[in-house]
Amino acid sequence: MRTGWGVLGAAAAVVTALAVANVDADDAAVGARAGMDLAATAADAWADDARLVWLENDAVIDANGQSPAWGYLYYSAEKHAMRSWSVRDGRITTGQDHTVSAEAPALALDWADSDRAAARAWDGGGREFCGETGRLESLVLVHGIFAPRSTWVAVFAAGEGPRLHVVLDADDGDVVKRWRG
Repeated sequence: MRTGWGVLGAAAAVVTALAVANVDADDAAVGARAGMDLAATAADAWADDARLVWLENDAVIDANGQSPAWGYLYYSAEKHAMRSWSVRDGRITTGQDHTVSAEAPALALDWADSDRAAARAWDGGGREFCGETGRLESLVLVHGIFAPRSTWVAVFAAGEGPRLHVVLDADDGDVVKRWRG
């Protein structure tokens, strides 16, 4: 199973790249839950057993944890396949099947939205790390990779050096761990 997570990470890298280049500066930034219903409807049409396994900003994210586009990666055990959808401005802009597929646990349903996760991540070390010039680079919601439950992973950048990763419980926002790298 552990080798599958490396494969899942590779699939997630593809999700990240889906819509970043095509985001219009006029698109409103929203929380990660804003596109959930649309992505879930598309996933249900794709596979009866589709389950959300990864969620990540698909465009630049602001300090408040909002982005114009979010990517939702689903896994179907029946199809042994992964498919992602990028949602922006209330519509699906990209749907893509992934050649890499790995059994992945579903995300918990009761996760806090990205704005709350960002606020907790800033308080959990991001503000100190970033100082005046750093920024929140990405927010990723995963299950079972950094902790046995669903967690948000906030990645902060300050210059060209190492990033700060802050892992937060997806439900209550408590810091689970953090590291630079």
